[in-house]
Amino acid sequence: MISSTNPMLLVKHLIYFLCLHLVIASSQINLYFTDRINENTNDIVLQHDCLYFDLSEDQWSGEIIPYCMSESASKWSIVNSNFHALLTFAELSRRNITSEQLHQWSAPIDTSERYHLYLNLLSNGNVLSEMGTEIFYNCTSPAFGPQCQYQLDFYDPNSTLNEFIRIHYRQHAYASEPLTCYTHLQCNRGSTPICLDWSEICDGKVDCTDGVDEKDCWPLISNKCKDGEYRCDNGQCIHPRFVNIGVSFECLDRSDQYTSLSPNSFYNEYRTPVFTNEDIICSWRERSMNKFIHPFTSSCRSQRNERIKQAMFFDVFDPTISQDCFLAFKCHSKIPTDNNPVCWNFCQNEKCIEMIKSTCPEMFYYPTVPIAFGHIYFAYTIKYATDWKDVGQIPPEYICYNEQLCGGFYSNVTLLSFRGTACRRSEDFPISVDFNGIDWHSSYIQLVYSQLGHCNRMLPNSSVCDSFTMYQCKNSSRCIPKSYVDDGIRDCDYEDDEEQSTIDEHCLTDETNMFFKCQTDNKCIRRNQVENRICDCKADEYGMCDDEDLKLHQNRRQITFSTICDGLVDLLPIVINGQNQTDETDCEQWPCNNTYTRCDNFWNCLNGADEVDCDPTSLIKCPLYYHICISSNTYQLICLPIERANDSIINCLGGIDEPALCPVTNRLKEPRKFYCKNGDSGTCLSLQYVCDGIKHCENSDDEQFCNSTMNDFFRERPNNLKAKKVSDSNFYDTVKSESTDTQLKKSKSKEMIPHLAMTSENEHDCHRGLPLQVLLDSHKNLTTKTCLCPPSYYGDRCQYQNQRVSLTMEINAPSNSRQTLFVLVISLIDDSEEKIIHSYKQLSYLPMRDEYVKFNVYLLYSTRPKSSAKQYAVHIDIYEMSTLNYRGSQLILLKFPFLPVERIAVQLNIPHANNIVQTCTNQHCIHGECIRYLNDSENVSFCQCKLGWTGRYCTIPQICTCSSDSLCVGIAANNRSICVCHINKFGSECLLTKTVCQHDPCFNGGVCIPSDEHSASHRPYICICRKGFYGQRCEVPDNQIILSFHNNLNLSSQSLVFVHFIYFFHHALHMHNKNPTKICENKTSSISYWSYPFQIAFVELSPFQYYLIANKKVDDYSSVIVRNIDPSDRCRSINEIFIESMIQIHLIQRIKYYHLPCQNRSLNISCFYDEIHMCLCQDFGDQRLANCFLFNHHIKLDDLTLPHNQFERECSEDYSFNSSFLSTSSIPSSTPLDSGMSSIYACEYFLYLFILLFCLHILYTQ
Repeated sequence: MISSTNPMLLVKHLIYFLCLHLVIASSQINLYFTDRINENTNDIVLQHDCLYFDLSEDQWSGEIIPYCMSESASKWSIVNSNFHALLTFAELSRRNITSEQLHQWSAPIDTSERYHLYLNLLSNGNVLSEMGTEIFYNCTSPAFGPQCQYQLDFYDPNSTLNEFIRIHYRQHAYASEPLTCYTHLQCNRGSTPICLDWSEICDGKVDCTDGVDEKDCWPLISNKCKDGEYRCDNGQCIHPRFVNIGVSFECLDRSDQYTSLSPNSFYNEYRTPVFTNEDIICSWRERSMNKFIHPFTSSCRSQRNERIKQAMFFDVFDPTISQDCFLAFKCHSKIPTDNNPVCWNFCQNEKCIEMIKSTCPEMFYYPTVPIAFGHIYFAYTIKYATDWKDVGQIPPEYICYNEQLCGGFYSNVTLLSFRGTACRRSEDFPISVDFNGIDWHSSYIQLVYSQLGHCNRMLPNSSVCDSFTMYQCKNSSRCIPKSYVDDGIRDCDYEDDEEQSTIDEHCLTDETNMFFKCQTDNKCIRRNQVENRICDCKADEYGMCDDEDLKLHQNRRQITFSTICDGLVDLLPIVINGQNQTDETDCEQWPCNNTYTRCDNFWNCLNGADEVDCDPTSLIKCPLYYHICISSNTYQLICLPIERANDSIINCLGGIDEPALCPVTNRLKEPRKFYCKNGDSGTCLSLQYVCDGIKHCENSDDEQFCNSTMNDFFRERPNNLKAKKVSDSNFYDTVKSESTDTQLKKSKSKEMIPHLAMTSENEHDCHRGLPLQVLLDSHKNLTTKTCLCPPSYYGDRCQYQNQRVSLTMEINAPSNSRQTLFVLVISLIDDSEEKIIHSYKQLSYLPMRDEYVKFNVYLLYSTRPKSSAKQYAVHIDIYEMSTLNYRGSQLILLKFPFLPVERIAVQLNIPHANNIVQTCTNQHCIHGECIRYLNDSENVSFCQCKLGWTGRYCTIPQICTCSSDSLCVGIAANNRSICVCHINKFGSECLLTKTVCQHDPCFNGGVCIPSDEHSASHRPYICICRKGFYGQRCEVPDNQIILSFHNNLNLSSQSLVFVHFIYFFHHALHMHNKNPTKICENKTSSISYWSYPFQIAFVELSPFQYYLIANKKVDDYSSVIVRNIDPSDRCRSINEIFIESMIQIHLIQRIKYYHLPCQNRSLNISCFYDEIHMCLCQDFGDQRLANCFLFNHHIKLDDLTLPHNQFERECSEDYSFNSSFLSTSSIPSSTPLDSGMSSIYACEYFLYLFILLFCLHILYTQ
């Protein structure tokens, strides 16, 4: 029986969820560029109704991407809806609504700015009456847009836009998507019904029948880079800083990463449409395990290769073959291998064979389109096809080709001529087929692309053979790019491009870094064979491979103190006086028990002194200086005194107490061996054979204890390094040190994205864009669909590929500008008289936050297609955001107009604040000033126009709509003003105010910097702290080092000293930072502040005059170190310690004596240095030993001309913060939180409060 209270319960739950929905705040969705300014210009491409998303993959990348409509929205007739509140500007003003509140209510940016302009004009009495009648649509989430007409599919209002977009792409990760097309090149692909992809232009393979896709590519192929630039395999030039760094690619063909072609680093097509996923090429030439990955395309989308393959067999494209013949042969040959349901019963009772005989011509191509290079076909005869009785596929009978385009084959065979092609059987070439065990067709495809690659004839150009980037085939006039040499594909008629002699010859003069020199066998391999998990160089005597561990390879040429005399040869032999010297030769003066060998699970000392008492979780309790082992007599655990180790008597099973019996040559692979006593002799057994169930020792010692709890004793034991407690004097477990002259960077928290279930394929109809519902008429529930497209695509379904510029920048600023917020205006311009700004992007850059960030920027052309008659370039202006001062401009010319995607990767250097902008004389600059570009050695200049003027020579008048406190720096192709906003303003016209810093969230005089309005950072602002404080809100005092100097240290002639901070981390690297510190007026003291942890600190009073300040781990903030520096703290040069003959010997010999000065306590040395090391003398047990690390004596600061009063604060109690770097005077004074609440806010507040109380009343009074 149903309870009578159930209806009320249902009502209560319904009201409860309604209330919950109302009181939860929704995310903002603010559209940009909603006003139609220049829509009637037919040749201008309008990017409008845009949403910005922060798609940065980590803290080292900056990629804010707009998703926009590119089709006209005027084609829709929107019927006004009554579902949303409609308020005129006049009504909003009467209710004291601000423009900031409209922005918070998801108003379009243009609407918020127009309302702000209305308020300004109203306050001045200049407002036009029609402005007050403009309507603001207060949308109910999730609707948004100027008329609340838009809604994102599957958008959850409780998530942010940046969360939503990542969830969206995860949901559609495995959805099948139609191919997108590049339509700006008229390409006839013959009978293949597949459109062109942008990646197939200039990819070295003819895809269009007339070769137009490869026609203009020679300037790229033969391109020579400037000195200091890195040349990608495809001819693109990038800054060397980007080579083999991180996981992104700056070369279009991914040749800037050594591991770019390894099987575990292929393109992941399921991520967001960012540079890493969109602006790369996966060349058709790429192979894995000697197999082509996608021979039909250079697109990185695996689906495209399969679609092209399917299209070949989709239909008959040859009028000589009937549909019946085509279907019968398709089913009989089982090509392709897909399980075609039409063929399931079609070939029963030899029906297919009979149909082939009756309907097919005597000889025919199958598929009926070329399978490679536009002219190579597979051919079959009726007899061959019908005589085939095997269950599997029918391999091709003939391979047919254009005889004018192929050569180098056997000439003593009879060719079969068929329809203008020469046909051979595979044995007539000769070429051998490597059957893949799956299907003959794919096996022959692999054969054709590798063995007949020389039949891929690009258009000839005799001049390119003279280029240093080209290789001329032997006995031929044919030239190929050097990047084709040694790629496993026959590109020359006689295969000389794959001969080792050719490879080694070009390796000697390799100016493009295409090859890698093997040191072990003195041969060369291709760069993309490096770190491909195959040892292509010969392994050396230690089993190490040059090309498979570049870091180890580099370290083996670098003397590292921590690996000296540790039992493992880390250094390649150095021939000195006819003898090989390594890190393990002449170790007599080196103590085997030291900081780096202690408790590393390997007996460096023959008696194991370095490993005794290391394991706190030992199986039995032993006294100090005893080893634990298994008795060779009783097979029980025993405690062995250290005196009985290495005494030539085997006391422990496996002889582990006598390491000299079984020396270890590579302790990384095997730290010890098992000694078998076999008669009068013995053998050394690898530990992998201990307890393997097979008796290898005569007395079965290797299997004696395997069923007991001691089974793991000889197995991989826990790393003692993790278990042991170490002192502060051992560089905190630093095994190998590497100096890095960079500042420490605070890591950002990674955004957590929830995992959601996959959506069905039919929901994914916007390709790589976002599906958008458009409400046409709410009364009739009439809607349509469109898409917001990322910059790479356009069209109502994002189905077309955009021509674009993909710019990656790493920005450097001088040290005295680290706290200066810059704005960069990056514009795509042409050389017309109008100097059209086709598109632009503004980028904020704060050096202390962004100095290692790679910024990615898309720039689009304002016409489709771009003009072949114009020279395009990227123009970059640099401004200080707080003062709007101009710092300079840079120019990047676009050299390859025939490329659909022009990929650029540069380093941009911001000039010093005191650099004078270089002007010039140009009579053509009518209403402007001639300015020289910063980065151009040829003194190229441009006209910087005055307000109200634009064009190449500033002769075209313009009306600027920017706010009065901003800069108007140009006008875009869509007739919008380009405005540079002050630090606390934003919006297209800089009319809106950022309010996050109004209430001074930074403590101790810190300056608040608002975050970019598009950033996904969880921090809406960043605090720039004054000297002496640190933390997100400058709430933590810095580490403070107070130094006083002995009277014998004369500092009267100098005003600065430098404090060096050393921090060891990750057990492998150390950071070295140099901090300038002012000498106080009394000339006997100084105060230095440091915000980061450190272990070692020195003060450098003058060049090479170092004094030790601290040698202890300082992890806590707000530490205070007070030190009196006297002459005994000075670090001596080795020239003062060793005799001259010792100083003159090679470092690998000399360094093995570095413990001696420390062991001689009478010298009272605390530290010393050589040309590349700094060494500390430290107590280690009852010994005093040296501990050395790499030290750069010439580390420099970018700029030492810091403001004088910044140093003053280090000596006086006057801590007033000098904000000359960053003025915030324009921030409006803060107002009480409640006083700014509008009437609508108040109404909403009390309405929600009333509903909530009403809900609670219903829920709890029943």
